[in-house]
Amino acid sequence: MSFARARALAGRIVNQFRRDVRTLALLVVVPVVIMALVGYLIGTDGKRPLPVAVVNADRGTEAAAGGVHLGDQILSALERDPTIDVVPLLSTSVAEQQVRSGDVGAAIELPSDLSALMTAGEPSQIRVVLGGIDPGIESVVMKAVATVSADLAHRGSTPGGGASGGRNHAGLTFERVPLEGGVNLSTLDTFAPVLIVMFAFLFTFMLTSVSFLRERSSGTLDRLMASPITRVEVLLGYLLGFLGFAVIQGLVILGYAVWILHVRVAGSIWLVLLTLVILVTGVVNLGIALSFYARNELQVVQFIPLLYVPQIFLGGAFWPVQTLWPPLRWLSQVFPLTHAIVALRAVMVGGEGFGDIAGRLLALLSFTVAMVLFGVVALRRLRAAR
Repeated sequence: MSFARARALAGRIVNQFRRDVRTLALLVVVPVVIMALVGYLIGTDGKRPLPVAVVNADRGTEAAAGGVHLGDQILSALERDPTIDVVPLLSTSVAEQQVRSGDVGAAIELPSDLSALMTAGEPSQIRVVLGGIDPGIESVVMKAVATVSADLAHRGSTPGGGASGGRNHAGLTFERVPLEGGVNLSTLDTFAPVLIVMFAFLFTFMLTSVSFLRERSSGTLDRLMASPITRVEVLLGYLLGFLGFAVIQGLVILGYAVWILHVRVAGSIWLVLLTLVILVTGVVNLGIALSFYARNELQVVQFIPLLYVPQIFLGGAFWPVQTLWPPLRWLSQVFPLTHAIVALRAVMVGGEGFGDIAGRLLALLSFTVAMVLFGVVALRRLRAAR
């Protein structure tokens, strides 16, 4: 064994990376971006509280110990919770409309006879109205509700515990009311739209970017550039060639989820397919365009976490978009995964139709057009450089 030969080989590799400024930059930028997002999202200091509407219709009542207003107690407890931002409203219909539009994550409705029933020892129920298709939002809201319930039980079980006159609150229940999706959804049903979108994006990007880079490395693209073919024709030809395989991948993912895993599809399966086709068309163009800026397969691989992971973190896959810092929330609306996840959740879990997700499909189409233009510009630069 010769250590000198091993050292010479190691030196060659180091020199190869040292001359590749783009790879060195990606080696630094990618980990920094990813770890910054992880620190922001997993840490609690950077995220904003989730807006939650509260309709406090409780009229209060009189008891031997004085006036009782359990609704005010619950409202105060909710306002102390750092994970939610209470939005007081007067109308349940307005509150539920804001839940549907996404202006608030949920609506907590306190009935008018809440204090009277609890003081008389009768059970009472509080409605927690949810969109029903985003488990991330539901997790935050129900955790806050559980904290309030535990706090009330502790106060009520203590003699003389507050304005409730020491009465036990064991009869107080919180009813989960989803506007869409039903109440008996499995974990796979709620996360399947996210997983389908994630895998379709990742596999399509890898297939397209690596394959197109090989076209460049083999000299095929150089020969095409020397022919009379136009830039748009080159991109269209590659798009049509790669798109068929990308759609097949999407169909395999969707088909396995629906027919093998028996994932819920409450809406039209054709609308799910339309959303996936538009998404993978844009991703194919993205893979082609970015391949012009990669010199080797290592750089293509480094593009994946830089483009993919931020979309997973900021696109509403696991954390509600409403809790993001406003600039990041605006940035998330640029990402195709954000719109694809919302669209597939609305169709597969909520059973919504074309009109309900038309805005999301338009955003995905805009992304596709933008990627085509990006590819034309990149191809123009490549042709000018030659």
